[in-house]
Amino acid sequence: MKKVFLQLLCSVIILTVIVLLPYDASSQGIPINSSPNVIGSGARAIGMGGAFIAIADDATSASWNPGGLTQLERPEFSMVYTYKYIGENFQSLPHPELEGNYSVDFSQLNYMSFVYPFQRTIKGRNLVLSLNYQAKYDFSRELDFYYRDISALALGNRAGLHSLVKYKQSGQLATLSPALGFEITDRLSVGVVLNLWNQSLIQNNEWNVDQEEYRTLQINGQTTRASFSHTIIRKKYRDFEGTNVTLGALYRLGERWQIGAVYHSKFTADVDYEEWWIINRGIGFPGFFYSHRPLKYTFPASYGMGVAYRFPNDKLTLSFDITRCEWDQFVIHDPENRNWLMRKRSGISNLPVEWSPHDATYTVRIGAEYLFFNPNKPRRAILPSIRVGAFYDPEPSSGRPDRWFGLGKGDGSVDKYYGITLGAGCLIKNRINIDTAYVYRWGNDVRKDTFGFVATDADVDQHLFYLSTVIYF
Repeated sequence: MKKVFLQLLCSVIILTVIVLLPYDASSQGIPINSSPNVIGSGARAIGMGGAFIAIADDATSASWNPGGLTQLERPEFSMVYTYKYIGENFQSLPHPELEGNYSVDFSQLNYMSFVYPFQRTIKGRNLVLSLNYQAKYDFSRELDFYYRDISALALGNRAGLHSLVKYKQSGQLATLSPALGFEITDRLSVGVVLNLWNQSLIQNNEWNVDQEEYRTLQINGQTTRASFSHTIIRKKYRDFEGTNVTLGALYRLGERWQIGAVYHSKFTADVDYEEWWIINRGIGFPGFFYSHRPLKYTFPASYGMGVAYRFPNDKLTLSFDITRCEWDQFVIHDPENRNWLMRKRSGISNLPVEWSPHDATYTVRIGAEYLFFNPNKPRRAILPSIRVGAFYDPEPSSGRPDRWFGLGKGDGSVDKYYGITLGAGCLIKNRINIDTAYVYRWGNDVRKDTFGFVATDADVDQHLFYLSTVIYF
């Protein structure tokens, strides 16, 4: 009898300790909620599925392939505005109480640029300069969820752990990017972009995590006062500062074919990190934890190639792109972390890099643009156009399989996402171009790492609207 009593007492103590250890919903790496793969901007390019590496002939060229800048013959100003809706529908066998729809929507200035060409410079070649702003990564996400765990104790007793979590993250990362394009020959052009990730240049270039959690422990349906806890977690990532380059080339194969190549360099950025934990318990004094330390984030390199064909009537253009991103290079350096295992960890899973390999992602995009152009009337007041595209845009993941004791060690397999795009545009008096685009991007049975439970994943639906304008001077 004494042995059984000790088993029951130990079980209660263990469960009480567990309830006082808060669930950290921000335990993943950098919390990118949109596609983390490198992509440019502009409603025209997006309407073509983002297959724009081998075209890159408007004011957004620096974001796709700076080698295409030399195709611009007049000074241009561009601005791109976006609205995004991101929905997550979770399914869970062990925790059906988690199931439900979570969503967030927001709008932002996505891109702005000014382009100025210098025609016939060195040896009669074109030289084009541009200054660009682009929002690269979005972090907005909200999850308000309830979950419970029920365990059997000695003597037929049962314990239930109940948790209510309110989680919110916000912020963005953007760059200020001067660019240069130069015509090497009549067929070959090259370009370079210097991407400045610097909060002193771009305000609010940061992200925040806010979380509240309420936990209670019940024994045979009765709540134990000592087990109640209310935890508040605040995390701030500020003063993000780093630099990388984008290199591009565009080659014209005769009148109809073009091929393009682009490379985005790997880089390491400094981040100022602050963290607060306040834990209020049912008995005793509140607990408080604060940490302020520097972090470094190493972002991966990516490179892509594209091909485009313009039909003889100059009305229809088809394009195809493929891009690879090396996600094994995405690492968080945390040298002052008290847990030495966590001083160098994956930026995707937040696990030690030795435990968390990641496959590279291959993004495939295809698009088409049709101009309502009349060759018998080369000068028209209005020139409309339509676009369509499709893409395969996987996201890096831990690839952790389900095990009876929890998620196993991951193999780095990716989460599969797909998308379709529609777009339309109108050039008015050869002076103002207005374009719109709609993107539907989805992934099924993805984001298993969000809660870290077995047999738990989400279906993700993303709706994106782009509105852009280009003004020619």
